[in-house]
Amino acid sequence: MSLRITRYALRVTDYEKGKGGECVGSVVKWRKKKMSKHKHKKLLKKTKHQRRNK
Repeated sequence: MSLRITRYALRVTDYEKGKGGECVGSVVKWRKKKMSKHKHKKLLKKTKHQRRNK
């Protein structure tokens, strides 16, 4: 878990340094990917009982 936090901290630092460069785009892509995974996991957790009780 700490590795992920460290990566995030590094990316935030890159974002602050690069105001408007390529690294800003990579931060946006990284967060978008992370959030889509999070939403998918959340959906699976929410509907677990429906899938189990078929």
